[in-house]
Amino acid sequence: MINTFNYINSNIKRGIPITPGQIEVPKNKIKIDYPSYTISSREESQGYSSYRADSERVEVLANVFPVFLFAVAALVSLTTMRRFVEEERTNIGTFKALGYGNGSIAIKFLLYSTSATILGVSLGYTFLPNLIIKAYLASSTLGSDYQLNFAWGPLLISLIIALLATTAISMLTLYQTLREKPAALLLPKPPKNGSRILLEHISWLWKHMSFSAKVTARNIFRYKSRMLMTIFWVAGCTGLLVMGFGIRDSLQGIGNIQYSAVQKNDVIALKSKHVTKKEQNELDKIFKEKDITQTNPVQYQQLTKHLNQSGSTENIMMIAPKSATNFRKSINLRERQSKKKLALPNDGVIISEKLATLLNVKKGSTISLKNSAGKTYHFKVKGICEMYLGHYIFMNQTEYTRATGQKYTANAYLITMRNHQPQEVNRISQKLVKTAAIETVVSNSSNRKILGSYTGSLNEVIFILILISGMLAVVVIYNLTDINVAKRIRELSAIKVLCFYDNEATMYIYRETIILSALGIIVGFGFGWWLHHFIITSLPPDAAMFDPNMYPLNFVFSALIPAIITAALAIVVHHKTKKINMLDALSSIV
Repeated sequence: MINTFNYINSNIKRGIPITPGQIEVPKNKIKIDYPSYTISSREESQGYSSYRADSERVEVLANVFPVFLFAVAALVSLTTMRRFVEEERTNIGTFKALGYGNGSIAIKFLLYSTSATILGVSLGYTFLPNLIIKAYLASSTLGSDYQLNFAWGPLLISLIIALLATTAISMLTLYQTLREKPAALLLPKPPKNGSRILLEHISWLWKHMSFSAKVTARNIFRYKSRMLMTIFWVAGCTGLLVMGFGIRDSLQGIGNIQYSAVQKNDVIALKSKHVTKKEQNELDKIFKEKDITQTNPVQYQQLTKHLNQSGSTENIMMIAPKSATNFRKSINLRERQSKKKLALPNDGVIISEKLATLLNVKKGSTISLKNSAGKTYHFKVKGICEMYLGHYIFMNQTEYTRATGQKYTANAYLITMRNHQPQEVNRISQKLVKTAAIETVVSNSSNRKILGSYTGSLNEVIFILILISGMLAVVVIYNLTDINVAKRIRELSAIKVLCFYDNEATMYIYRETIILSALGIIVGFGFGWWLHHFIITSLPPDAAMFDPNMYPLNFVFSALIPAIITAALAIVVHHKTKKINMLDALSSIV
């Protein structure tokens, strides 16, 4: 072939034309490695798909959180407007006695409720969206370059719900009040008739209860609607707080678990196809550096699976270690809930938990995956391991040979560093890439950034939701306390006439609030746990899984906020009871 090349080259230099027949190519001596191509659509681009997945996760929160927020806020508005009408009962009677028409009297309440509704909706659609979007885009390259488009459907729905909870309820209550005669309106509503409660029928228990406990029990069951409303309101606020704190911890904890307890290696280095002895020696020299503590040869491939339900194609990393014993030092295969260690079986594979969820498989199921050439492999699932980022399938040499029909060869290395700092990992990664023996390097530092992009944009949003829930808890408990005091002002006056001390008078009425708030907090724990579980299974993208565990501190913080608010409002109630004018309060009783 060299002689042919020299002959052709000399003829070209002398200007002698060359015919195709004079060119002889020994085809049997030329070996060409044909390249393989991977075609990806725009939707499969990491930046595009990541931004779309982030938007879908915020949409999950937007579809769930406002529903319960609306329910609690609507009940607060409903009770506030009913109380407003009842407090104006005497004034309404006075206006009617002076000849004012029902329409003239109703305008005051209509303007009050409608203006508050329109103001709230306006603030909700101008201030909060910008706040949430800015927090959400803080970690993206878009920055402030976005266009805010209002969804008129949700706007109309929220406006209608708000109008029903305020204007419609106040008008209905006002209509019932306006039907009464002016003489009846000038007198306060008579209190409800007393009745025996269930505890009174349990004589052995009732006899051993103190006077204060009996009064508290009677009052709690006497006003059943107020009791249920208090429990529901506090439970709603506590549940939203449990959900918010739970999601925050689910987002923050997975990075440390993934790269400290589960995936301990720092780098995956893929070997080149053709490595000379000199290049291998150079690579081994790097592996012997003191900064590298562990190097595990593995067979590493990228498989794919098309999901019919979503229409997406997921990438699955297949890893088959050369030594199962050393492999445990790089990747800790374990079950998430029991933390039970998993060994690589000879007749099956271990897959990551999120992959098992997407494929809807369990132990004993068979899955089929494709390699880059389109060949389908079949695997039997023998275990499901804890993994929070990416899809993985693990097997030993025996299972690899059986499933693929190929002889086992290691084509990659799992490298663990002594110092896990990103600077040190990047230094070793760059050193490996410069060698001809390594084709590419994947570091866990980049994977941490991907995981951070999944969670970072949501942390600010979750903080805003927790803040709103806390503010709602303040409004709810304050309303309940204020209503309880206002409606029982004459009862408190009678207690003070009977020479009760100020603190005894305060606890006489506030003991009910404490008990009902405690019950609401307990109910809110269950509600918040369910809400957290629902969102945390719907929130993550297909390639990631958030920590679904609920930690005790979540419940502690969620209970502390309403408990502190309840305790702080006890001081307000105490000052109100001290300032009660007994003669003025009792003068309306005829």
